[in-house]
Amino acid sequence: MNVDPIPQNLVAVHDLLTETITVANEPAVRYSWGVAIFPRTGRFDAPVFGVVTCGGESTTLTYRLLQSLMDLPVYVSGRVPATIRDGMAFGPRRSAPPPALMDQPVLHIMLTCCIGSTTDDLDRTMPLESTVFAGDLKAPVILLTEGRPDGWPK
Repeated sequence: MNVDPIPQNLVAVHDLLTETITVANEPAVRYSWGVAIFPRTGRFDAPVFGVVTCGGESTTLTYRLLQSLMDLPVYVSGRVPATIRDGMAFGPRRSAPPPALMDQPVLHIMLTCCIGSTTDDLDRTMPLESTVFAGDLKAPVILLTEGRPDGWPK
C-alpha cells in the first residue's frame, strides 16, 4: 500500500496554528478550533494540501473534509472573514462532489475573503477571491472557526 509521506515541517506548522489561535482569541471573539493548510508531498511526490488541526492531527485535505469546511464561516488568521470551496468548481458552488472523489486529495482551493475596516463594511466592500493550487502554496494558511466542523479530528 502506498501511503502519503510524513511532512517534515509538521511541528512548525502546528506551533504557528497554536500561536495564531492564542493571539486571535480576544475577549469579544473566541475561536475554539483551527486548521492550518500547508504544502506537502502526497503519493508519487505529487503536491497536495496537508492539514493539521489544533489538536495535532495531520492528514491530507480531501473533498470530504473540504465539504464540511464550506458550510462554516472561517477566519483567515483570525482576522479576515472568508469562505472556502473547491477551486476547480468554477461558477456556482456544486452541492457535493461525485462520491468517487470524496476521499481524493483536493488540488485547488478557492478562498473568498471579505475585507473591510469593520464588520459593518462587509456589505459595502467587494470580496476578494483567490484560487490556490497545492503546488503553489509556499506557506501555511491558518483558518479559525468558533467550532469544529463535522468529520474533522480535534
